[in-house]
Amino acid sequence: MALSRVTLFILVIVFAQFTTLTAQTKVYVNVEEENLRNAPNGQKIGALLENTEMIALGENGNWVQVQVTGWIWKASLSMIKTTLTGEYRALHIMVQSREAAEAIVKELAAGKDFAELAKARSKAPSAPIGGDLGYFNKGDFNPVFEKAITGLQVDQVSDIVEMKGTFNIFKRVK
Repeated sequence: MALSRVTLFILVIVFAQFTTLTAQTKVYVNVEEENLRNAPNGQKIGALLENTEMIALGENGNWVQVQVTGWIWKASLSMIKTTLTGEYRALHIMVQSREAAEAIVKELAAGKDFAELAKARSKAPSAPIGGDLGYFNKGDFNPVFEKAITGLQVDQVSDIVEMKGTFNIFKRVK
C-alpha cells in the first residue's frame, strides 16, 4: 500500500506532536474520560472529558503537564486549598499593623478562641473559616510561614511573623 506525500506528511506531524510536545501546544482528551493528577502517578484531583482542550506545558516520560482553561460556578471556589490529608494543619490570622497583631496576641494569652479572633479580625482569605489553612505538607507554603508553623508544637501559637507589610500569627492544630 503506497502512501501519498500528503498522508505521509500528516503522519509525520501527528507522530512528532506526540513524541515531543512543545510548551503551549494545544492538546485534546481523546478518550471518554481521563484522570487529572497532581503529579505523574500522583493523587487524582479531577477528571477531564473527551475533547477537553488543554495547553501542554511540558513532558515527563509518559506524562504531560497540562493547563486547562474553563469556567466554574463562583460559589464553588475558595481562596484556600483544603485537603483531608497532610502532615500539618494550622490556623492563621493576618493583620496590617504590628499593634493589631500585638493586641490579638494579648487576647489569645487571655484565653480568647483563635478561630473566633480570626473570623473577627483577620484580613486573610481564610478568615471566614476561622483562619483554617487546612492540611498541608512541607513545601506547600511560603518557606517563612512554613518554618513558623512547623516549629510549633500542636496547640502552640506562634510569635508575630512579619512578611511583606503584613503581620501574621499561626496556631498549629496538627
